[in-house]
Amino acid sequence: MNVFNRILGGFIALLAVFAMIPAAYAAYPKTMKVAVEVWNDKEQDLHMTYASWEPKGASLSSYLIPAQNSGRAINVTLNNPRNDAAVFRYANTEGQKCEFRMSHKVVFRWVGVNPAPEKTATANSIGTVPAECSAAVTKGTDSMGSYTVKFSMK
Repeated sequence: MNVFNRILGGFIALLAVFAMIPAAYAAYPKTMKVAVEVWNDKEQDLHMTYASWEPKGASLSSYLIPAQNSGRAINVTLNNPRNDAAVFRYANTEGQKCEFRMSHKVVFRWVGVNPAPEKTATANSIGTVPAECSAAVTKGTDSMGSYTVKFSMK
């Protein structure tokens, strides 16, 4: 009888965990907002050459970072708050180009429920002339609806 009670208690606890999963998903926002900081450490005009959130063929001239500016802020809204990514590239006239990537992904673990997506930011030099590119998530690592990333090109 004691074994039966333990099995029944375990089964009820398992059902309670499964009942909480839809509530965790319902708490998620509909979008993920990303505040992007792009720093111009080269003191040259930086031109955006690609942005995954813009339609193909769209003008990217509004994303110009003039040489006299140290950087600019861009707000990007990603449509899947559970798992999404965005990519963009900046280049200068010297042939230096950096590819920047930001992404988030929900990872559920068996022990401990942490529903906030894990956020990452990466930067790679992809131009004909090497550039110093860097990336970091600076705010919102525990947020389910937004985060901030800082990218730099030198």
